This record gives sequence, C-alpha cells and structure tokens, in this order.
Amino acid sequence: MHKFLKNFYYIITAISLIFFLKINYIFADETLIGLNASAKHYCTCLFISNMEQEYCDTSYDLIMSASTNNDLFKQIKMLGYEADFEKKEIIIEYEDYNIKSTFSEETGCYFKK
Repeated sequence: MHKFLKNFYYIITAISLIFFLKINYIFADETLIGLNASAKHYCTCLFISNMEQEYCDTSYDLIMSASTNNDLFKQIKMLGYEADFEKKEIIIEYEDYNIKSTFSEETGCYFKK
C-alpha cells in the first residue's frame, strides 16, 4: 500500500506541474491584448471607416482612457504604429510581438502571423 501511495503522489505531482505550467498559456497576456486592440482600432478606423489619422489617434485616446490599465495603453501609444496604405495593414512591433492587422473587403480587419 505504501508503494501505491508513493506512486500516486508522484502522479499527482506530475499532473499538477503540467497543469500549472500550461495554465499560463490559457490566460491571455495583457500586453498582447492591448497591442491587438490597438491594431484593430487603427485598422477599423483608417481602412473601414476611412477616417483621418488625427481622428483615429484622438478616438483611440478617448476609448483607451476608460481602460483599467492606462499605463499599458500610454506605452502602446508611445510605440506608435506603422500604417501601410498600399497593403492596408497596421503594424505594431514591441519586443517579441509583431502585430499585423490587415484589411480586406471579404473579411474586414483580421490578424496575420
């Protein structure tokens, strides 16, 4: 019986470790959410709504001022974005993240890897 409990303990420990290591991937990274929201906003504002960049910047500030993490969105705002009007893409790069939101008539704004 003692050997069974010892094996059971090892199995539970292994399952717990796997669970806790994988749980980090389940929860979305707050930075990634902010970058995606920003890219989606600019893509929608510029390419779907056909607004001017100045208006899109102002509306971004108004929308994100209601955010619970103002510091994150201020940092993203400082990063800025690159708008490719030929390819209709918004690109935001930060550390390991390379966010690209692309507009097409069929799908609207979507993310590319």
